[in-house]
Amino acid sequence: MKHNYTTVSLRPYATLTPSVHAKGYAFLLVLLPHVLMLFLTRSWGALGVVAGAVLASAAVAGIACFFSPPRTFGWIAALVRGLVIGLLIPSSYPAASVFLIALCVLLVCEHILGGFADTWVNPVALTVAVCWLVRTDLFPAFSLSAEDLQVKNVALTLIQDGTFPTMGIDARITAFLNRNVFGLFGVSVPEGYVSLLWDSHASVPAFRFNLITLVTSIFLISFDLVKALIPAVYLAVYCLLVRFLAPVWYGGTVGQGDMLFALLTSGTLFCTLFLLQWYGTTPVTAAGKVVYGFFAGIVAFLIIGVGDSGAGSAFTVLVMNVVAPVIVAAETAAERQYLHTVLLPRVQAHKDGHHA
Repeated sequence: MKHNYTTVSLRPYATLTPSVHAKGYAFLLVLLPHVLMLFLTRSWGALGVVAGAVLASAAVAGIACFFSPPRTFGWIAALVRGLVIGLLIPSSYPAASVFLIALCVLLVCEHILGGFADTWVNPVALTVAVCWLVRTDLFPAFSLSAEDLQVKNVALTLIQDGTFPTMGIDARITAFLNRNVFGLFGVSVPEGYVSLLWDSHASVPAFRFNLITLVTSIFLISFDLVKALIPAVYLAVYCLLVRFLAPVWYGGTVGQGDMLFALLTSGTLFCTLFLLQWYGTTPVTAAGKVVYGFFAGIVAFLIIGVGDSGAGSAFTVLVMNVVAPVIVAAETAAERQYLHTVLLPRVQAHKDGHHA
């Protein structure tokens, strides 16, 4: 009697980390709340930009399937890639232009620079960078003077002058948190930060909903869908530079840089989560990842500054795409040296002892 087996199972074995498919679905799941918030806030321009980017990414995936065997994950990756691109482009950008630019850039990445996990350049960051080069005027930037940056709480200054709108319920929520949470530690939070976390009203959707990004980061890291080493090193280095070095440049006091402004106004958290560790663009070893995160923090400080950049995170990732191969080459050299100086002599010694 013949049996027709059509499925393959890993049972009784289990994977140590989530599969690429599982990660793809998880990223798609955590990006949808951003899109939902755009619907709830009636941000039709932003939704048009997201739709243009998603259509372009899906078109590239369709073309790739036409020339090669279809890949199930290819469509999931295309949706994730399109959503991230759309969320990182200002809502005032023409949707048709986003579609054409994303289509051209992603085709180059797919067929010239290498496809998924084979390319050394981040396709999302490259698309956003090209959009910035084409229409720099549409990307937001804060007009901050040296006097503004000398203030300890830059974000609070912008909240008070109306740059960041506040919700009507902000005062009540802030009072509750100060009384029942922060008061236990002897500190308090000024009014306006709750609104900044919930919706900064930035023209770039990825910069708006920081609370969703924070919850998303906890979820992805907790379930091992995103490794925490590179983000932890990157944010630590960047925040320390903003805190201690940035004020010196503007004649302020050392140690008074506004880290919250740096994290919440330029998509730093969003790009750290969705761009910095794109498949195929980061080192493999723990030491290499630490070096990668360290240099990424320095590059981010030089490009993004104190958090007043509209596309600085994308250019930071592109610079690190150039640096990463150097780190990988150093990793490879170190592994080869360890192989020849430690492992092979041990194997030879074992053989000599066995034959003795």
